[in-house]
Amino acid sequence: MKYLLGFFLLCHLNAQSVVLKKHPYATLGVDTYLTASTSAGDLDNDGDIDIVIANGRHWSQFNQIFINDGKGFFRRSKLLGIEANTSYMAIATDIDNDGDLDILVANDRIKNQIFINNSKGEFAFKNYFGRQESVTRGICIADLNQDGYVDIVEANRTSQNYIYYNNSTGFFSQETPLGDENEATISIAASDLNADGHLDLILANRNKQPNRIYFGPDFLSSSVFGSGSDETRQVAIGDMDGDGYPDIIAANIGEKNKIFYNNGRGQFKKSASFGSSTDKTMSIALGDLDNDGDLDIVTGNNGSKNHFYINNGSRFKLNHFSENDKITYGITLEDLNNDGTLDVIESNSGDINKIFFNKAQE
Repeated sequence: MKYLLGFFLLCHLNAQSVVLKKHPYATLGVDTYLTASTSAGDLDNDGDIDIVIANGRHWSQFNQIFINDGKGFFRRSKLLGIEANTSYMAIATDIDNDGDLDILVANDRIKNQIFINNSKGEFAFKNYFGRQESVTRGICIADLNQDGYVDIVEANRTSQNYIYYNNSTGFFSQETPLGDENEATISIAASDLNADGHLDLILANRNKQPNRIYFGPDFLSSSVFGSGSDETRQVAIGDMDGDGYPDIIAANIGEKNKIFYNNGRGQFKKSASFGSSTDKTMSIALGDLDNDGDLDIVTGNNGSKNHFYINNGSRFKLNHFSENDKITYGITLEDLNNDGTLDVIESNSGDINKIFFNKAQE
């Protein structure tokens, strides 16, 4: 047993130390927008990671695409679409299975949008989905019916959530209600929590409503996780303890953030808290920042420094980055400069959107 323990400690001693550094040119423009989220991917098929940002929230602003110069800087940008919107989320994903990334946009009180890529990073509006009156805060992309095409799950605060099934041409005509019409859902994630071969849907609900799991494939049966009255702003899914089962990580307002550990049957009886109850965490992202083989956590906060937590196998070590006086609605992790480490993109409402390069070292 002591030899196994020694090997375990050696693995973590060999992990890289992480320093997140700003650069004067590492921003997404110099203007301040009401940015709610970013999504990253190779939009123009040139081998590096580009970024699309969703702006506006309740107020109409233009969404933007930023083009990577190959070194992790974004000196070129263009508008997405020809009209401003009240956008909360833009997601890069392949809607029509043609091998390039398209973009879905989630809007507040106007219909959500689909933009199709011509494989060169030029995007044309194709269609709407959702309802005009929906208060959409987020969208989750997953192949729910296992037909090989991604479907859309719409998180609508104070109105009915819906699933939109892809008809294999990039249109989403089949609308299916999800859960209770009164759920104040702000974030949805998908994962097979109970190992039955079907994706389940994990909902973060506001307004002191319980967070809920709807089990696939029909999403009719459900269970609650958390206290039943959490103010959860986002959920992320990942195996945090290395047991092979997907766990739930919840970003909370007014209480500490939490990890809910899966027992392998989609039950979450064990949990652990991290962060401070004063953090007001708006967003959360998972990734291996120190390249040691396990998942670390990055949080975006409202009015306090953003944090990253390094997983050492038994606990999470707190580190700070960024300034205090900002509202970070979204955190995205991608290797922007092709150095083999994950960098951090901040989506800031009312401040410049910033990039922090990961200078992980042995």
